[in-house]
Amino acid sequence: MKILIPFFFSIIINIANLYAQTVQIEEPQIISPSFSVYVATNGNDSNTGDSLSPLATFSAALNKLDQLTGNTNGNVYTEIVVFPGTYTEVFRQALNKYQIGNKLMNVSLRGKGNVLLDGTGITVNVGGGMIYLLGSNIYVKNIAVKQSTENGVRFGYNFSGTIINPHDILIDSVEVSEIAGHGILLGIGALNANGSSLLIPRAKRFKVTNCHVHDAVNYNTAQSQWGSSIKFWNASQIQALNNHVHDNSGEGINFDFCDTAEVRENLLHDNYANIYLDKMEYAHVHRNFIYNVSKNVSGILTGLEAFTAFVTNHYMKDIYIENNIILNTRGINLWQGIYSAIQNGIYSNIQIRQNTIIGKQFGNGAQVSISHDVFLGQPIPNFSISNISIDRNIISANADSLNNNKLLSAPLNPQPGLTSTYNLYNINPGFAYNATSDQINASLPVSMDPALALFELSPNSNYNPALIMSVPNSSGILNDYFGMLRNSANTNAGAIELNPTLYNNEEKLNDFNIYPNPCDEEFVLKVSDDYIGKEYFIFDALGKMIQSGAINSNISLIRTANEKGLYLIFINNQCFKFIRN
Repeated sequence: MKILIPFFFSIIINIANLYAQTVQIEEPQIISPSFSVYVATNGNDSNTGDSLSPLATFSAALNKLDQLTGNTNGNVYTEIVVFPGTYTEVFRQALNKYQIGNKLMNVSLRGKGNVLLDGTGITVNVGGGMIYLLGSNIYVKNIAVKQSTENGVRFGYNFSGTIINPHDILIDSVEVSEIAGHGILLGIGALNANGSSLLIPRAKRFKVTNCHVHDAVNYNTAQSQWGSSIKFWNASQIQALNNHVHDNSGEGINFDFCDTAEVRENLLHDNYANIYLDKMEYAHVHRNFIYNVSKNVSGILTGLEAFTAFVTNHYMKDIYIENNIILNTRGINLWQGIYSAIQNGIYSNIQIRQNTIIGKQFGNGAQVSISHDVFLGQPIPNFSISNISIDRNIISANADSLNNNKLLSAPLNPQPGLTSTYNLYNINPGFAYNATSDQINASLPVSMDPALALFELSPNSNYNPALIMSVPNSSGILNDYFGMLRNSANTNAGAIELNPTLYNNEEKLNDFNIYPNPCDEEFVLKVSDDYIGKEYFIFDALGKMIQSGAINSNISLIRTANEKGLYLIFINNQCFKFIRN
């Protein structure tokens, strides 16, 4: 039987691989909506709303669509076509325009060229309905969506099996809260909704930046779907930058069947899996600040969740997770996911390096973990792992909060395809420990306070991690969490570069000093001649750069409008801490 079972699996997998060659890419079907109205900056709401006589406002366009659809029952596909220009009215479909009796009026927004939706200074009333945005070359800015009955903002549309994927979309400074579906949903699923096995082409070129999604996703309602705060779906060439995503009943930032993405400088906390990469090929996840106050969930989760039994191979490959600060979470987790016996799950080239992972954890799991099924002492035949590297991380947690007092866990020890080098632990690291390079130091701090996390690892009179672990800088990461250059000869484990010769404040008082410290709205920066002509950079406790400038003299008066708290000032890769009263 031990011989026949692997043979049986190999037959199934070979058949599945042959079938995968028959999977085709389906061209999206672009059909005309049942009803359309037009809007232009030079339009008039007394016009008819056709292409030659456009309306001026979205609200007038919605009213016109309501009239045109009449007493239609069920779903009716309508659209508002927007001519190029800048629009300062928020597109918000009122609840009574979304469902009227048995009529469900699905409204899409299609830009004819470069369209800017700018909601600056506009007060958005609550009770918005579903919002669909289609087309390309659309810039959405300063719009707030609150209490939507479905998704918050959505680019991409699936109507009665018709798939429409947009491209070249920028979403900037959009706030979404208290909505029942996804917060911001970009792209559309890989398969047609009518059950076809044909793959839909990926949407391309999305950028979401400076957005705030909070207290949303299945808000105040039964969870009919597993939603995401910001979701990229079957998309390529993506950026998620400097967003604040928190307290949502779904994933924070989610990538589903995507490729080529950058996830940088986001603040995430208390989402179910704060960052989730699902079936992802090439992603750079770096310089994010992630923590939990109440939820017992992952900081960063990678997984392979099949969306169909027709497509065999699912990949998680070429993923670079580096320079992130992750606190009070389950850490970084690699998950086999859910798919059938005829499908292959492939993890390849996953680099987890230079992260600071600190804090409590509950129940099963570990700060870094791999989860997969085992068959005859090996990963099951349709799941494979190759070139997974855990390198130069600081991993620390309370001993009583971990599974079997281990900071790393996996079904097999040693784990095939995994290496661990130059990591700094405070208790037993678990599988793949490399005694020649990894180190255990019980004095590593455990911080529960995200506001202090960046400074828990900074030098003081009792503790300096720079003196504990200095390792060759061969990981290829030139900059640290703050974007500052790492030491060319040696680098320290974790997200923040520390150098004992630069971070000893008392010995550097003559070269680099701040007074008074603590300060009020201004402080004096005193430097030696070596610093004149250099730039200074001030970072807050969450790692966001909030001020910079040039140093023109030995003594400079620097005014700052920062809130009270703890700050770091960097000059020429040297650091000083100060407190703003």
